[in-house]
Amino acid sequence: MAFEFRFPDIGEGIVEGEVVRWLVKEGESIHEDQPIVEIMTDKATVEIPSPVKGRIAKRIGKDGEMIEVGAILVVIEETEEGVKPPGHHRAHTQSKEPQSGQTKVRSTPRDKSKTAKEPVLATPAVRRLARQMGIDLSEIQGSGRGGRVTREDLENHQSSMVRSKSAPVQDTPATGKVETLPYRGVRKKMGEHLMISRRKAAHFTYVEEVDATEMVLLRKRFLESDKGQGIRLTYLPFILKAIVTGLKEFPLLNSSLDEEKEVIRIKHYYNIGIASDTPQGLIVPVVKQVDKKDILQLAQEIAQLSEAASAGKTKLEDLRDGTFTITSLGALGGVLATPIINYPEVAILGIHKISQKPVVQNGQIVIRDMMNLSITSDHRVVDGSMAAQFLHHIIPAIEDPEQKL
Repeated sequence: MAFEFRFPDIGEGIVEGEVVRWLVKEGESIHEDQPIVEIMTDKATVEIPSPVKGRIAKRIGKDGEMIEVGAILVVIEETEEGVKPPGHHRAHTQSKEPQSGQTKVRSTPRDKSKTAKEPVLATPAVRRLARQMGIDLSEIQGSGRGGRVTREDLENHQSSMVRSKSAPVQDTPATGKVETLPYRGVRKKMGEHLMISRRKAAHFTYVEEVDATEMVLLRKRFLESDKGQGIRLTYLPFILKAIVTGLKEFPLLNSSLDEEKEVIRIKHYYNIGIASDTPQGLIVPVVKQVDKKDILQLAQEIAQLSEAASAGKTKLEDLRDGTFTITSLGALGGVLATPIINYPEVAILGIHKISQKPVVQNGQIVIRDMMNLSITSDHRVVDGSMAAQFLHHIIPAIEDPEQKL
């Protein structure tokens, strides 16, 4: 018997996902809980495991295609040890194609013209480039050996597409090639989320300078100690702990605005999101219960979240339930930015680079490690005065972390 495994409901309101890549081949034997496909949702890229042991009879959905929750994802011929999960539909093994109406694979526009054709010959690199350029390989006559599609074929095809859609040719030279990339997945969803924030929240940004010298020295002493060997300690754990002191003093910054019910929801827990730039786009992993963890625990958790984000392996539970967000570009943090609020939160803190500067201290010019902090708040909930007070409350904890944290 064959088992039709459908794209499961993975929570967080996810209704569809994009097939990133298959981890198994048709005809391959698999075991229960083995990852079979990577699916990119508007939250993260997740690996979908097989619920049964068996052999892959048919994969449904090609790389780049969108598939809805509940649609058939793969047909698995179960072994005798396979156990039927409750509520799943089985099909006869003889039925190699899903019945009409059962599969809800929704192709992106470039895939709508695809029909049953001979397999297209192309290297993985060319296939990847075709996806990036939004080109259907089946529309190209390959010029390589045996009809293989080459990089030059893709470039020529794209040029012909541009010419066919452009105005009549004029006597002006071309300015150069234009590369197109599909705007979809995490990057598109984050863009939509940020535009909602810009439309709905009344953004206000306040900036202050901070003397980070003592924090720099404290981190350096720790890294040089025996306890610091092998620990990836950045400045973020110190800043997270400082933020919590401010959120406890000014709880409105740790809230969200429910416009429909006309209430402000103040959170009495402290889950701080860290905006992270990844190859897939911007995501915000959340460090949970920051107030209950020490500097080393926070350092380890931040490192784990960062590694998972860079590898595109962030878990959905690591993106949930944030109450406040920080954004930082580390050494490239710049002098000033106006961060966009992670809606429906009401505030976000921008952390900028630490650099040595001459400052006046006790009437003397001295060299100190200085940095800027920029707090953006939703002025409907947190006005400028409160945002400034919050910043001035956390600054002492950053300037003297050994005593204040």
